[in-house]
Order: sequence, then structure tokens, then C-alpha cells
Amino acid sequence: MAAAGENGNGATGAASVPPVPELPEVPTVDLSLPERIASFKQELLAYLGELVPPGEPPWDIATFEGYGRGLVATRDIAVNELVFVDRPVLVGPRVNNYEVIFCASCCSILRRLQLCTGGCRLPICSRCDYSVGAGSPHAAECALIQSWQPKDAGRYSKNILYALTSIRGFLLSERDRSIVLQMEGHPPRKEMTTEIERLLKDGYFWNLDGEGPAVRYLRQVVNILNTNAFETSRIVADEENNQHEIILRGLYILGALMNHCCRPNVRYVFDGELRMRVHASRPIKKGEQIMNNYSKILWGSQHRIIHLCFSKNFLCCCDRCKDPTEFGTYLGALKCVRESCPEGRLLPVNPLKISSVWRCDRCSLKMDNIKASKIQEIASRMIMNNAIKREASHIIDYLNDHIVKFLLPTNQFTVELKLQAIKKIQSDRPLVELREKEKYCLEILDILQRLNYGECFVKGVLCYELFVTRVTIAQLLNESEIATETSNLDQLRTAWQILKPSGNRPRDLQQLVVTYGIE
Repeated sequence: MAAAGENGNGATGAASVPPVPELPEVPTVDLSLPERIASFKQELLAYLGELVPPGEPPWDIATFEGYGRGLVATRDIAVNELVFVDRPVLVGPRVNNYEVIFCASCCSILRRLQLCTGGCRLPICSRCDYSVGAGSPHAAECALIQSWQPKDAGRYSKNILYALTSIRGFLLSERDRSIVLQMEGHPPRKEMTTEIERLLKDGYFWNLDGEGPAVRYLRQVVNILNTNAFETSRIVADEENNQHEIILRGLYILGALMNHCCRPNVRYVFDGELRMRVHASRPIKKGEQIMNNYSKILWGSQHRIIHLCFSKNFLCCCDRCKDPTEFGTYLGALKCVRESCPEGRLLPVNPLKISSVWRCDRCSLKMDNIKASKIQEIASRMIMNNAIKREASHIIDYLNDHIVKFLLPTNQFTVELKLQAIKKIQSDRPLVELREKEKYCLEILDILQRLNYGECFVKGVLCYELFVTRVTIAQLLNESEIATETSNLDQLRTAWQILKPSGNRPRDLQQLVVTYGIE
């Protein structure tokens, strides 16, 4: 058999490659009627199959005023109880730069750039290459891309890689396509260029009509992904057995039905099969909405509101967003700029308005939102310059010598620096650094408790880091009995409870659980 695409024009000699599927029509679906919701639920249950245990699931699909569709608890759900398991109907690369070269099909690490012989312009390993034939998981999508006649077929295209997840929408079964097209898809903002528009604008294909039905369908899939997709990842090893995390985006239909709250009642992790496992982070009452968090839990309200507005097209008005102090955490508060008011905290008078005036809670100094935003912008840049590429010792010095002068100890940017320090301070660091790490873990755990976040994922990570740090400190001080104190073992127990289902949990966590007899 001749190698597919060897003439560089996308022609194929592999007769066993699946044909390009016929283009589906994009329906207009209104799921507000009870019978449509019931029909959609049955389709979803059929799709999930054995992932739904026997009997009635603890969730149902309902409509909620101000939210639209969402999930509701059909019975009381206990903290840490498994609520549901979901699998991605679409998964693939995200629209972002990657630090390593990997196979676009199986995500294996490539030592050097190796393009598919089919001429699709994607990096593909030899096991997934188009020349393998129908047995290749990449064959169908490669044939589809070939049918559009890529220009410069012998050159790598990161923009085709970025669009690959959307392109895979053509390869869905009729049932899966029906489910996907019943999801909301918000059109992009005018200033935003999507991955498909980039391909069209730069003329990547000879045979893809920018106004044709194929592109109309692609745009719909892009909108659905941008509205509903989750960030997930695969952990893969290179030839030297170095671990790499390949960040992907996945469309999880049941997961996407959860509405947003800045104080959610669930957490989720992705297991080694990329299945989403959703557990209750707090007790959920029968009839209560099952809520996820679409933003970063340790961001201040103003940043969360802006992020949700631009990425999800809605303004959050939850209890946390309404409270200027964010339940006494002051994550979004700024230090008063008056030298005579060292304890003052600047807070937005109306935290739900981006244009709100800020006022000090001690001296009543007022500051307009433009100046407050500028301070936060400067703080953000300083975090990037002094955390991401710096050593842990530098971050600690920066926190102790500089940050305290102009940011509050619980401000979101201070917290981000502390999280970076926690990540970088390993067990081989000096005792003084380990003590700082222990302190940072306790401080952020206190913030999570004030927010009433329950058994959330970040808590699991911090409990693991705190336990390992305390064990290391005990060993350095020849006080090994400290490690087995009840309070420390409770940290390990909490970490295991939360992180156990995750395919990206710390590699030594299970061994620690066995060593200390937690399970």
C-alpha cells in the first residue's frame, strides 16, 4: 500500500480509511418544555450507559429562573458522595501554546516534530499515522482535513492543531451529535477571532468554503465548546520517563449542565480515562441545585465577575459577589494608600459593578475604579515577574520584604504568590523555607474555611502539601512522632478522600496512605 498523501496534495491511497461523514444540519432546540427536557435526559442516560449506576440517579435536569437548564438533587447527597461520572463526547487540544511536541491523536511525547504522512499538517506518532490505515485513531479526522485540501501540506500548523477538537465534531455518531447540538453555544465577541475564523482568514485550505454548510457547522461546534468545555489533561512520560501534563479541552455534557456559583457544592476531578468524577464538597439537600464554579475560587470578586462576563456571557450575583469582604477573606480588597491609615482596606462600594467607587473601611478614603484597576494590574504584573520563573527563596523574600508594604496578606495576588511558593518549596529545601510553606498552607486553608468551600479540590492539594511538609520538618528536627499526631494524619486522610479519584494526584500519595495506615 502506498503511503497516504505522499504526493503532498492530500490524496489518499488507503482504501480502508473511513469516508468523511455527511454534514449534519444544526437544529434550533428549545429545551424549556418538560417533554424536551425528559427526552434530552433519556438521550444523555443512553450516552452515559454503564457510568450511571442502577436505580434513579441523585440528579435530574430542570429549569431554574435566571439560570435556564441545570441539575437538581433528587435526594439528600452527603459530603464526599459521588454525584455522577461523565465522559467527554469531544476531547482534544486547547487553543494555547504548548511547551512540548506531542501526538495530536494519543498525546505521546515526540522527540522531534513528526508530521502525519497524510498531509493534514498535524504532529502524529508512527502508531497513529494515517499510513497505518483504518486502524489508526487519527485516520478519519485526517481524511476529513485532507478533503479540505490543506495548503503547505508538508509544514506543521499549530492553528489546525488548535481547531482539531472542533473538527472532531464531524466524526460524532448521530446520537452523540444530537446531544452536542442541544447544548447552548454563545457566539464569540466581535473582537474575538476563533480557531475556525483564523483558519479561514489566513486561507489554510483550498477547498473549505467560508460561507458553506461545513463552516456553519464548525462555527456552531466552536461556540458550544467555548461555552461548555472543561480543561482536562493527560499525564504522559517521555523516553527519559519525565512526566508531562498535556492540557486538553473536553466537552462533558452532564458536567456542562451544572450552573455556576462562586460557592459551589461539588468538586470534580478527571481520572486516568479522562472521565469526570463529581463529588459533593458540601451536603446537598433534596431540591437544591447542583452547582459548579466556572472561575478561580481564590480570585477576588471583581476579577471573577469580569472573567465570567467575558468568558461565559453572564454576570454573577451570588452571595459571595454581593459581599465586599467576601465573607471576611478580603481576597479582592486593596491596602489603603494613606500612610496614616496602615490598617485600612479599600473595598468596592457596590461589588457587583465594575465601575464602582472604592472606599476605605477605616478612614473612608474614596478611590475611583480606574485607579483601583491600575493597582491590581500592577500587582498582577509583579506576580508574573516574581513568581512564575523565580526560585522559592526569592518568592518568600518578596512576600516578606515587598508585598506586605502594598498588598493585604489575604489579597488574591498575595495568595497566588503563596500558592506558587507552596508548589516550589520541595522537601529538600531548608527548614526556614519549609516553615514558611507550612504557614502559607494554613493561611490559605483558613481562607477556604471562611468561604465555606467544604471538601474542595484545592483543600485536598493543600492538605497533602501540609502533611508532607510537616513530616519533613519532623524528620529534620528528629521528632518523627509529630508526623503521626492525629491532626496531621487528618490532613493526609482529607487529601486522600479528595484526591484519590484524580488521575493527576501526587505520585506518592497512595504510598503515604499505606505507610501511615490511613486506609
